[in-house]
Amino acid sequence: MLILLALALVARSVFFSPSGILVLQDERAPWIMVDGPVTARLQQWGRVDAPVTRFFASFEATDPGPRARLFLRSFGDARVFLNDVLVPEPKRETGETANWKRFRELEVADLLRRGLNAIRVEVANRHGPALLSLRLEGVGAPFATGPRWIGALEDGAMCRTLPATDARRFPDSYSSEHPFEALTSDPIALAFLLLVPALAFLVPPAKRDALARWPGLPRAALLVAILAWAALFLAKFRGLELTTGFDAIDHLDYLDSMRSDGRIPLATDGWSTYQPPLFYLASAALEELATWLGRTRPDVVALKLVSFLAGLGNVWLAGLLARRLLPQDRVAWAHATLFAAVLPVNLYIAAYYSNEGLHAFLAGCALLVGIEILLAEEVSPPRTALVSLLVGLALLTKFTAVLVAAPLLLALGIKILMLHRRPGAALARGAGLLLPALLVSGWFYARNLAEFGRPMVGNWDLPSPDRTWWSPPGFHTPQYYLRFGEVLVRPFYSGFVSFWDSLYSTLWGDGFVAGRAGVRVRHLAWNYEFMAASYVLALPATVLLGFGFLRCAWAALREREPERRAAFGLLVLVCAAMGFALFYVTLVLPYHGQARASYALALTPVLALFFAWGFVGVDRWLARREWTAGRVLLFTWWGALLGVLYLSFAG
Repeated sequence: MLILLALALVARSVFFSPSGILVLQDERAPWIMVDGPVTARLQQWGRVDAPVTRFFASFEATDPGPRARLFLRSFGDARVFLNDVLVPEPKRETGETANWKRFRELEVADLLRRGLNAIRVEVANRHGPALLSLRLEGVGAPFATGPRWIGALEDGAMCRTLPATDARRFPDSYSSEHPFEALTSDPIALAFLLLVPALAFLVPPAKRDALARWPGLPRAALLVAILAWAALFLAKFRGLELTTGFDAIDHLDYLDSMRSDGRIPLATDGWSTYQPPLFYLASAALEELATWLGRTRPDVVALKLVSFLAGLGNVWLAGLLARRLLPQDRVAWAHATLFAAVLPVNLYIAAYYSNEGLHAFLAGCALLVGIEILLAEEVSPPRTALVSLLVGLALLTKFTAVLVAAPLLLALGIKILMLHRRPGAALARGAGLLLPALLVSGWFYARNLAEFGRPMVGNWDLPSPDRTWWSPPGFHTPQYYLRFGEVLVRPFYSGFVSFWDSLYSTLWGDGFVAGRAGVRVRHLAWNYEFMAASYVLALPATVLLGFGFLRCAWAALREREPERRAAFGLLVLVCAAMGFALFYVTLVLPYHGQARASYALALTPVLALFFAWGFVGVDRWLARREWTAGRVLLFTWWGALLGVLYLSFAG
């Protein structure tokens, strides 16, 4: 049912609603655009009027008849001039609610002349690049938009036109490191990383088996992760400027606004002031503590502690989740912990001043407690109150927590209804599931409702006309969702080319270079050679993630205990909700930075579980067949990946 509902929502957005900005080409009237510069810079912010792009062409009308018709579509408001005369248009729906995907029919017979005619179309768009699709019928030879057209940007510069495409490479990506070349950039380090895990197989099998059965193995993995993270914080993270990171300056402006005004700002007060306030309140509290201890303000260490500790908390949650769902497999717990410890998206978000990490940690805690409730025979009121409190705190940190909260509360609500058939008991437990979350975060959403008429307000839909903005490319085509591979050639800013390259480049590395507007102005804290190499080494890990997900989906259907089926089913549902949201948001906000893995950071423990389950599954399959060479290769690769990912940030 949920799959069908999701497909219906996508179909409505793509075919019937103006909100889904997906361009479907039509041979009879191709969509065209002006060949302007490819940039990562914000467009339109602070400007009320709509930029106008002009399209020009000429055509021969060999037999202009009385029924000549012009069929027009445009992304933006369009005016057509035929032989320098404005083509009158019947009264129609205009503005942002008009469906720009539908053809409008204009009568042009009275304005045509036999022989050469000139046509000019002016397209004004505040929400993306000007796009045009046009065909003319009843003039003899067919005429439509295509390569014969030229265009002029707002500044008057004449440009060629090209078929509307969202897959143009960001210019700076050509100067970035090549992943396959980066593999050989430091052969000594790579050889060492490959050799150490291979040498482990020289240890007698009995001792290796004893290590796998050692009760302290998961704790040892967590200790190694903590020490490695502490070293990173001391050597790199604390030295990064506070302004480094995605919208970091705007997050700091939120904190300054809250400090100077003595209140939580409204969504219209700044770029990031639409965010819920918990992260900023925690930052302010730590900064006050640092000031009390005699540190100067702003204190970099104090302000970065929330993100850092939240990221380290995700590592801890990964081991706990694996322990709860794979209770007899200590090796899997250790692998899950190590995976989360070197997962690049968790590392670089922990280094930047951002609310992503705290939101992910709180949502992960709520998910873990929810799993505990599903695995138990009874619904415990204290645990119910705790999971509701954690959901409320996550929702008070970032809106995207709803993608974990909704499936989680749905699953727990179903369990309550199954266990408590009496309406009174079910209502009491249901109230315990919802009330703490409402008390903690409901006031913020109620304030938005009172101020703006809706509970969630983002900087993409602010009511102020000068707060309209868009970011390239401004639209998408089906090819954007059907391609992959740019990240293996030009990894940084490969998200301009495809949805999958964007997710992959931001999961396994800092693919958008901390939100900087180009590779040449990126910060120098990371080792980009190692990071580029990691994109190649991470390919098998991605396959293992998929294998682990399939094992989880199978367990959701085939586990003998209904409690475990419910727990695994919840993980599948949360992943599906997060994946669909990442896809859908790129349809309605088609900007190069929207398909970022950091938006799904709350899935870190779940991904760690999938990887660990996939890895131990492959390892034990090889062990049963006594294929030692395959196991050596598997562990050699895993050791090299661990080292390269860590050195991407520490090297």
